[in-house]
Amino acid sequence: MVNSDEEIQDNVEAKISKEKSLGLTNIKTSVINGIVTIEGSIISFWQKARIVTITRTVKGVKGIVNKLKINPKSEIIRDLMSKDLSNERLRHIVDAHLSKIECVFGLIGVSFAIVFITLAALVTPGYNPLEDTVSSLGNGIAKTLFSIAFVSSGSLTIPFILYLEKTLIGINEFVRRIATTVAVISSVSVALVGILPDPDYPDVFMLFHGTVTLVGFLGSIATICLYTFLMMKSNEYKLYHIIIGYATGLELLLLAITLFNPLVEWILTVNIMLWILITSLRLIFS
Repeated sequence: MVNSDEEIQDNVEAKISKEKSLGLTNIKTSVINGIVTIEGSIISFWQKARIVTITRTVKGVKGIVNKLKINPKSEIIRDLMSKDLSNERLRHIVDAHLSKIECVFGLIGVSFAIVFITLAALVTPGYNPLEDTVSSLGNGIAKTLFSIAFVSSGSLTIPFILYLEKTLIGINEFVRRIATTVAVISSVSVALVGILPDPDYPDVFMLFHGTVTLVGFLGSIATICLYTFLMMKSNEYKLYHIIIGYATGLELLLLAITLFNPLVEWILTVNIMLWILITSLRLIFS
């Protein structure tokens, strides 16, 4: 039995009102032929994504017209002055206010990686991306630049990933949790890739470096593919974003087929950084 527009509207509003952490009082909905239009003022992109996710779970919803507007200042001031402000609501306000900083971490981290890896390649005598791998930059005269690139990007990606996870709550909890676990492990591994070699223990270092490089590289690709799957389900991201995300998986396959050709490795590395860059900008300016 197909739900009527009135039933769909009632169910949507009931589900949104039950989400206590959102603290919403000024959200309006209307439904025409199963298409839900949502209007109102919210304080963060996280709220916007969560409302859309909740609406999508209601039976009978065929589509969503999202007219929510993010207006953090007036909402925050009004809520902070309210006598009924709960601890849960206060925590959410602080979280929403700091969310931009978390997204900026991702932007800064990938910017460091782009700048310092490029500099390392430029100052290394005779370096050729057609013949030399990215990791080989860690053994040359630019190994300090290489170290800065990976330590900073791996460390700063973690808060960015944790915020991205919150915007995708409720879509597929199993995939989301796996994606976040893999993301944190791979980010730590990427940061460890930047550790400079120890000349006294070359064999031990090579074993360590090879392990964290493999975990960081494969983990980053798995993270991007898993989150791209969630992004595709959320309908909040453009087609080009999905294509760039899934391209990493195809490029990994190409890398294996070409027996780890340096140029393919470079293309894959650039694609990973590009995905983090556009995702950070998407969250910052949404």
